[in-house]
Amino acid sequence: MLQALLDRVSPPPIDSIPTPSRWPVFGHLPMLTRHGLMPVVEAARQKHGDFFRLCVGKHSLFVALHPDAVEQILLTDKDSYGKRDTYDSIRVLVGDGILTSEGELWRRERRIAQPSFNKGSVAALAGKMTRLTERTLTAWTQRYKVGDEFDVYKELLALAMEIIGETLFSLDLRGRVGESAEAFTVALEQVSGRGNQMLQLPLHWPTPGNLRLRKALRTLDEVTFEIISRRRAAGTHGDDLLAAYLNARDEQGAPLDPRLVRDEIVTFFLAGHETTAIALAWTFYLLGTHPEVWDRLIAEVDALDGRVPTAEDVQTTLMYTKAVLQESLRLYPPTWSGGRDIVAETELAGHRVHPGDRVLYVPFLMHRDPRFWDEPERFEPARFLPGQAQGRHKLAYIPFSAGPRMCIGNHFTLLEGTLVLAMIAQRFRLSLSPQARIAQEFQITMRPRHGVLVRVEAKR
Repeated sequence: MLQALLDRVSPPPIDSIPTPSRWPVFGHLPMLTRHGLMPVVEAARQKHGDFFRLCVGKHSLFVALHPDAVEQILLTDKDSYGKRDTYDSIRVLVGDGILTSEGELWRRERRIAQPSFNKGSVAALAGKMTRLTERTLTAWTQRYKVGDEFDVYKELLALAMEIIGETLFSLDLRGRVGESAEAFTVALEQVSGRGNQMLQLPLHWPTPGNLRLRKALRTLDEVTFEIISRRRAAGTHGDDLLAAYLNARDEQGAPLDPRLVRDEIVTFFLAGHETTAIALAWTFYLLGTHPEVWDRLIAEVDALDGRVPTAEDVQTTLMYTKAVLQESLRLYPPTWSGGRDIVAETELAGHRVHPGDRVLYVPFLMHRDPRFWDEPERFEPARFLPGQAQGRHKLAYIPFSAGPRMCIGNHFTLLEGTLVLAMIAQRFRLSLSPQARIAQEFQITMRPRHGVLVRVEAKR
C-alpha cells in the first residue's frame, strides 16, 4: 500500500519508459543513420505508442506524439525546455537568428521583428505579394501551354524568394534568385546530412559535403552582407523588417552587429521562402489528385470575376481556398518535426526527465492521428471552414508550432499562400503528371524529393 502511494507521488524512473531494441554503446544511432529519423519513429510508435525513448549514444531522445505531452513541452512547462544542442546543426546556417536564439537575445529579436508580422502589417503587404505573383503568372502564360509539364515546386521556390525579398527587405531579387535558392537548397541538404551522421566531422575538414556547405554559406554571406551594406550606404533605412534591425540598438546603444543582422536575414529568407514553397507544392500535388477539390476551388476564385484578390478576400471570399492550404499543411507540414533540449528536471507524460536529454515531437504524425481527425488520411479542406474546429485538441494541429516560440510568420504564410493559390487557380488548372515521382524527404523541412511535376490542363 505504501509503495502504491509512492508510485502515485513519484513519477516512474527513466528505465520504465518504453525503449526499442538498441545497439550497445551507440544505442539507436546506427538505425537512425541508416534509415532516417521518421522510419525509426514510426516503427517504434506502432509498438510503444505515444511516448517512448530513443538512445543516441549516452543521451536519451524522448519522443512525444500526443498533443497533451506536446502541450507540456511548448506551453505549460516551456521553461524546462530550450533550443540548445538540438539546434546546433541548423545554427550552422542561420547563426543566432530568431529561430535558434534564446533568453534575452531572442526576446530582443522578437520585439524588433514583431511589428512587421502583426496582422495589420502583414495585410498591408498583400499588394506586393499579388504584384509579384502576377508578374510570375504572366511569364508562366507565355512559357506553358495546355499539355505542357513543369516542376511547380521549382517555380514556387523562385516566386516565394522574390516575395520575401521585396516584402521584408525591399529588394528586387530577380537577378539573384537562382543563385540564392540553390545555395539554400545545398545548405539545407548538407546541414540535414550532418545531423544524421553518427560522427560529425568538423566543418573545416575538406570532405565533399563540407566543401559544398561552405561554398553555399559563402554565397549566402555574400548576398546578405551586400544587402546590409547597400541599405546602410543609402542612408535611408525605410520601414521594412530590414530597417527594423538596422535601426535597432543593443544594450549599450550601439547598432546591432552586422553578423547578427545577417543571421536574421538568412533566417527569414529560409523560413519565408522554403516553407511557403513547400506548402504550396504539396497543395498542388493534392489538388492534382483530387479534381473535385479543384472544381470547388476554381468556382470560388472565379467569383472574383478576374480581379486581383486582396487581404480582405482571404478573410471573407476565399475561405475555401484558405482551407485547401490549411488542409495541405495538415497532411504535409513543411516543419514536420520539432525538438527541444531538456534544461531543468521535470515531468513529461508521467515520467521524470532530466537535463542533458532531448525531446522530439512530430506534427506530421499528430496531424494524421485518428483520435483527433476523422478519416485522417483523406484530403478534406472543409475541416478548416469556420466552426469545424470545435472540440478538437488545440495542439492536434500545429504546422507553425505553438506557444511563445510559435512561428512569427504564420499570418504572413497563410496570406501569401492563399493569394498565390487563388491567383494560380484564376489562370491555370494543374494536374499531376503521370511521370511525377512523389516522395517525401524528411530533412529539416519536408520537401518533395523529386519536385512536383504537373501538367497544364484546360480550365473547365
